[in-house]
Amino acid sequence: MEQPSTVSDSGKTSLRSYLGGTPGAGCASGCMVHLVLLGVLGLLVLIWAIRNRAWELEVTVEMPAEKEPGPKADMQE
Repeated sequence: MEQPSTVSDSGKTSLRSYLGGTPGAGCASGCMVHLVLLGVLGLLVLIWAIRNRAWELEVTVEMPAEKEPGPKADMQE
């Protein structure tokens, strides 16, 4: 019967192991692309907030009015 495998430090990955790997392998370049895209997105959100004065925007939520019960129809046969 096989014993369950245990998690060791060799199974964990770190940024240092990606950076020291072969070019094109791992996520070093892929992660950088994602970080740059997140940075650009953050910059665009900041520009949008400044141009639209987002700190002055107000959100109003109106709840629908409760309906009054209508007259009941008489069930006469």
